[in-house]
Amino acid sequence: MHSYRVGLRNVEANPVSELEHLEGTHRVEILQREQIRIHGVAHVESFDDHQVVVETDMGLLTLAGEEFHITSLDLEKGLMVLEGMFVGLEYSGMDRAKSRQKEKGFLQKLFR
Repeated sequence: MHSYRVGLRNVEANPVSELEHLEGTHRVEILQREQIRIHGVAHVESFDDHQVVVETDMGLLTLAGEEFHITSLDLEKGLMVLEGMFVGLEYSGMDRAKSRQKEKGFLQKLFR
């Protein structure tokens, strides 16, 4: 009987840190269903205790939950932190996000 030793590398991959440097990256992080971090936020459409609708790089994102409150919002960095009891999420309206980007580009050109 022969025995073979297979060399395995102990690789500690951290996909979050690998994406940190990518600008315009959309990401949703849910921590214990009590905190949600959303990267790639362009605009907050609506907000109340049970629902938050944000425009992201990937379209409209609707978050459902209870006792929501925004603890951090930085639209320049595209980051929003939301706390409360998270129930679910849904994406929609990619066309709306694209049209808003075109509108933004037009206004920026107009006011140069």
